This record gives sequence, C-alpha cells and structure tokens, in this order.
Amino acid sequence: MMKFLPPRLRMPVQMIVGGAIVTVISVIITGWVAAAFLVPFVIIAAAWYYYLGGGDSDVAAVALGRGDERQAYRRLRMQALVGRVLSLGVAVISIVAVGTKVTLWPVAVLVALIPLSLLAGWAMYREHPDGREQQVGH
Repeated sequence: MMKFLPPRLRMPVQMIVGGAIVTVISVIITGWVAAAFLVPFVIIAAAWYYYLGGGDSDVAAVALGRGDERQAYRRLRMQALVGRVLSLGVAVISIVAVGTKVTLWPVAVLVALIPLSLLAGWAMYREHPDGREQQVGH
C-alpha cells in the first residue's frame, strides 16, 4: 500500500487520510465541534510521524514498524503491556463508572492510558548499554 510514496511520508499520509475520514464522520454525526478537537490531533500526529521518519533511532524504528528483530520483539512486548493495562483499566473504570453513575470521563481515562502505557513499556523493556535486556518481574 502506498509504495509510490517515499518511506518518510507513508505514515504521515496514512494519519492525515485516516484522520480526515474520522473527522468527516464525526462532523456528520456530532457537528463541527468534533473537528475542533480532531484536526489539531491529526496534524500533530502526522508531524510527529514525519519527524520520526527522518531519524535513525530505536524510537523511530519501533513507532514506524521498520525495525530489526530486536526492535520488533521490543515493540511486541510494549504492545502486550498496553493490552494488559487497557484490559485492567476497562474493568476498573467500568466498575467505577457504574458506581458513580458517571459515563463521560472513563473514555478520556482510557485514551490517556494508551500513550502512558506505551511510555512505561518503552522504559521497562529498554536495553542496558552492555546489550543485555532489563528483566521486569523476574
């Protein structure tokens, strides 16, 4: 998909196209207020992917999915942590939302858990300068 674009532009273009589709659907359903929140997010995310695409680092390789086996394994472990955190978060937040009869804030908490757990995974599964991996919980 999109092999005609240079590798640095593939993720930003995907983010802009996907964000435009979600924004149009949100505007149709909820009105123009949705665009005020979604458009800045899409622009910032596309700019971030463009910035990462120009670098040659572990962060760029993991975020763009162009890493070697070591980086792919690290990405897999980070995504597994995100899945665990979100699974537990959904259960806890659902119970709290039912108990307090509030239904709007749980979504914001779950959205915030995604980048926070990715950062935690990045920190927990980093490599030491001597090449050995840090073991978490072992």
